[in-house]
Amino acid sequence: MAQCRYCRMIEKTDPRYRIRRAKWDLGSEFPRCAWHWQFVCDRCGRRISFHGVAWCEYSEEFFCIRCALRHRKTLSSFWAWDYYHELWCRNCARHHPALDWLEFTGNHPWQRSKSAARALKGLSRRRKMELWGWVRWAAQELQSPSLRQVERAWDSAAEKWDASYGKYGDSYRQNIFNPVLFSLLGDVRGKRILDAGCGAGYLSRLLTENGGRVTGVDLSRKFIEIARGHEKRRSLGIRYEEADLANLSRFSTATFDIVASVYVLCDTRDCSKAICEIARVLKANGRFVFLIGHPCFGWQSGGWHKVPRDSQRTEDALYFKSDNYFRRGTLESQWGELPVLPSFHRPLSDYFHFLKRAGFLVRNLIEPRPIPKALRDRPGEWDREDRIPPVLIIDAIKPTAPTQPGVNSP
Repeated sequence: MAQCRYCRMIEKTDPRYRIRRAKWDLGSEFPRCAWHWQFVCDRCGRRISFHGVAWCEYSEEFFCIRCALRHRKTLSSFWAWDYYHELWCRNCARHHPALDWLEFTGNHPWQRSKSAARALKGLSRRRKMELWGWVRWAAQELQSPSLRQVERAWDSAAEKWDASYGKYGDSYRQNIFNPVLFSLLGDVRGKRILDAGCGAGYLSRLLTENGGRVTGVDLSRKFIEIARGHEKRRSLGIRYEEADLANLSRFSTATFDIVASVYVLCDTRDCSKAICEIARVLKANGRFVFLIGHPCFGWQSGGWHKVPRDSQRTEDALYFKSDNYFRRGTLESQWGELPVLPSFHRPLSDYFHFLKRAGFLVRNLIEPRPIPKALRDRPGEWDREDRIPPVLIIDAIKPTAPTQPGVNSP
């Protein structure tokens, strides 16, 4: 008979604790009993580990760490742990402790109601763990997607992608790199700016509001249609064009003062040619500021090794798996309701060689960390992003005079 791994952990610190039979995730390294399995959030429908689920007795709802507006770590040693999460409840405007602490204190809804315990109220009935999102790797020697296939993939994602954004983009942009990006760009008033890979135009709109004269380009026709729709509803004077970054022939040489690109070059099929085109359309002394997923810690590496895999506790992310760093290739990822999307892994040195060939000089390289407010308000979500850098930003300049022949060859 398999025993619940969590029960065994607790029993080591409290010999009086009764070890229960494991019936969930059998065959894994962390089989579980019902009390220590995943619960279904009544608000978003996600299946989340009991460590990250709270109970609101006012609304009689289970709600999870993902959809709580904020949460905090409350230091208190109990059983095998030294803190528990408290989740802010929008229904009663106060924090509720997670189910691990409720069980310890005798306030778990199953402890307070025999009928709830018999019915396994709130428990996920799925016996095997299903994680949110997946990534598939295709090595360089396998067929890479064509430019048309890349375009179609992003077209299919455009509406759901845009629906997930607010004025300042998604939570990653708001809590990790927007502040660093805009600090690097500085005063953009009167500057002609190319938003290279603009998507639905969130960055274009913010740069325009800061005084820039912005043109946005994107490979995806659907994204450009959505961006133009935003412009039609609220005219800011932004021009949006459908174009591959590796072919910016619609723009004259030395047109822009700044080219900004966010999370695009890592999704660009011919990155070297794209950077050469960006150099061509930049004026002398023009700046190229771009952000990519960090090549050293990208999804090709396998992500965090967590035990158990669904844990919401920071310390259960034991290490980040990194391998095959020099193996260039195509990545296919799928998250939530988005379709499968392609991207391209390259070592960091490739980006530097592309910049050198195009005549750029690198002024700065920054690995942004989560802002203090994110770490304070949602530690379970952002603590791991403060252990390794998920993205990097490079600030390059196109010098007035070309470098000497041969200098830019890797």
